[in-house]
Amino acid sequence: MIRRVLLPSLVLAAAIAAGAELDLFVTDYNENPKADQKPLAARPVTYGNPQEVTIKTSDGKSVSYKAPGSVTVQRAAEGAVREARLFACPGEYEPFSFLLRPKQALEEVFIVASELKGEGGAVIPPENVVVTSVERFLGEGRDILMELGRKWNMAAQSTEYFWCTVHVPPDAKPGTYKGEVTVTAKEGAVGSIAIVLEVLPIALADPPFALGYNYSSPKDAKALAVHLADMRRHGMTCVAPLYNFHLPVHDADTKELGEFIAAYKRAGFPAPLFFATPMNLQLSELAGYGSETTKRWQQKYIKTMKLLHAEAQKGGIPVLFSIGDELTNKGIEGIKIAENLGRFVWEELPEIAATSDMNGYMEVMAMAPYLSVATFNNGWDGIDHHNKGRTLMNKAFITELQQKTGAIPWFVNAGTGRFPFGFFFWKMAKHGVRGKVEWYYNLRNERGSVVRTHEDIVYPTLDYERSREGIDDLKYVCKLESLVAAARKAGKAEDGQKAAEALLAKLAAGIQDDWSAYTSGGAKFPADGFDLLDPEKAAALGGFDALRRALADQILALQSALR
Repeated sequence: MIRRVLLPSLVLAAAIAAGAELDLFVTDYNENPKADQKPLAARPVTYGNPQEVTIKTSDGKSVSYKAPGSVTVQRAAEGAVREARLFACPGEYEPFSFLLRPKQALEEVFIVASELKGEGGAVIPPENVVVTSVERFLGEGRDILMELGRKWNMAAQSTEYFWCTVHVPPDAKPGTYKGEVTVTAKEGAVGSIAIVLEVLPIALADPPFALGYNYSSPKDAKALAVHLADMRRHGMTCVAPLYNFHLPVHDADTKELGEFIAAYKRAGFPAPLFFATPMNLQLSELAGYGSETTKRWQQKYIKTMKLLHAEAQKGGIPVLFSIGDELTNKGIEGIKIAENLGRFVWEELPEIAATSDMNGYMEVMAMAPYLSVATFNNGWDGIDHHNKGRTLMNKAFITELQQKTGAIPWFVNAGTGRFPFGFFFWKMAKHGVRGKVEWYYNLRNERGSVVRTHEDIVYPTLDYERSREGIDDLKYVCKLESLVAAARKAGKAEDGQKAAEALLAKLAAGIQDDWSAYTSGGAKFPADGFDLLDPEKAAALGGFDALRRALADQILALQSALR
């Protein structure tokens, strides 16, 4: 039984000193902007499995319900609709989004962010509080974030969306910081959103996984450095170079790979480089040399790969070479090609750590015995339906893959955004997945891109920003797991350890072991009524951030107990 208790709805419009009326409120940035967007503060509070609920009816009587399934309360505004309440750790980038809709026309509109002031003179400078405009680009999730530029005019009842990112300096002192984002018109303030940021005394680290995007060479050293730095700021731990990189097929020139490896190291990527470009040898670069089984083709292939491997060895970092690209697309004939190619590389180039971008059950099982890493998406049947409906991004297949082939599972083209990079990846990592490479960082500014570039300028998309949020979720959950392991090893903080383990177990249980449940099965995460969520925090933060806050609270408690 579900009972809904409705309180007066939020009053959004507020009279401003200048006489302008406007809607200005924080939205849930995990939703794509829509004209009817509601404020985050309007989110109902849902209490799961209460023992008893008493409500007053319109005629003044009281009615009680014993053990209802849940109770949802629509709260009154209480003056909090223009406040962004955030928490973050030193070094973290934490965003919020907001909507601006004037009730009458405004001229010369602009938005400015203040510094955030903490206790004892601590300050986060205004340049660390960046407001960007959400601009339509290539559909939901691929809206781009652009600098505000010049002042602009807004028509009455027009709606614009903005994304504000706060970068907490790595040396920021823990505590509460306050500031604001102010909307001006003709240089007079017409509204503002208060920012209240809690900096937590938690040191986050890169998660121990390879997480990144495919990448095209810009053929420009300055742009390359900017792009790699941008990926690191977004939490990526590896890069997968693919298009526009030179392969030494008709020469012995491996300079571009060497320069990329040097730039990769300077940017501080901790995971192996995923060099995807060699898949083009099988796709196109060796056209005219015969099939994969001919001696002429194989001799040219070996010579090219040995040159690349020698260059990689000089760079002094692990490099994973991708040798094939979705051979399921060729039907059952592609499975034979996959097995031949995998075996050939395994036998003739044993020094190379090889993988392949695979998209079908039979392809993976034919090729993976000869690969160091098996990289796959959720799979498809192939045009001839030879895979008989088998999907791959689930516990059953990942277990089978490791038992039968010994290859390390990675994901490819398995979803951008917060959940795929965060909690879902964490759940799959429990089954052995160790990496994730997504399509595509800078694909000629086309639909597949998660950024739009112009020379050395990068305009991120919403999907890309949300991917960073997912990696941050992963950082929090990995931090808590490391503290649990430390407590167990030291034999200390038993109560805190058990509480943290219970939280992690419940979080894992709330995540389906099958990606298809979310893409075609209609499942949502966090699920409605997910009882790990504090209802008040879920209403104020949104589901994902409420889960992150639960992790943060356990981290703080366990850190304190281990001192």
